[in-house]
Amino acid sequence: MKRFVCFFVIILTSSIVQSQTWSQLSGGGKGKKIYNDNGTLWLIGMNNNIFSFDGTKWDEYPGNGKAIDITVHNGTPYIIGLGNGIWKGNGSGWTPMTGNGLGKSIYNDNGQLWLIGMNNNVFSFDGSNWNKYAAGGSAVAIAANNGVPYIISEDGKIWRGNGMSWVELKGGGLGKEIYCDVDGTIWLIGINNSIFTHSLNRWNEYSRGGKAIDISVYNGTPYILGINNSVWKG
Repeated sequence: MKRFVCFFVIILTSSIVQSQTWSQLSGGGKGKKIYNDNGTLWLIGMNNNIFSFDGTKWDEYPGNGKAIDITVHNGTPYIIGLGNGIWKGNGSGWTPMTGNGLGKSIYNDNGQLWLIGMNNNVFSFDGSNWNKYAAGGSAVAIAANNGVPYIISEDGKIWRGNGMSWVELKGGGLGKEIYCDVDGTIWLIGINNSIFTHSLNRWNEYSRGGKAIDISVYNGTPYILGINNSVWKG
């Protein structure tokens, strides 16, 4: 009987600790992709529609757009549609972007758009055209900070572009998703869905634990889509 009571207490304590480390956002939102634009969260919902969070509820963006990935700059969303084309939100709907780009993943670096193309090559947008990154590269996920791209290659390794080549980040990390905070800190969802940051040439697991399928970060605070697609704040 004592063993049973002890086991029950351990499970209960573990559940309490988990609930204290992450807080689920109100509004009942669930999604496939998440992005943080200067503190405002954007979400691709389970039906591929696009939403933003007003602090209480998730509001659908006008135009009935459908997306597989999203990035946002100063309130303007950019999406990759279901047909892999790139679209820009105009407040009432969606406008196709110039350059005839097609892609799988898109990322905003202070107004500079980065793209993983259909063949997994890396591109950036100059306002008119999508230009292939000089160092080449093949990626499944991308982030960038101050003009420096970071990618996850097809084997899960993490690389930093220097303009002419790619240098693997030290620490031996392997991941699925990557994000750069405003201060340049690199966040990673590992291959086991755990959450890490990169510092002093090491990948350090997030102190509050957690498992995620996507991540966005603002001023050191991570927002994730959990394994069940719900939205959580660290």
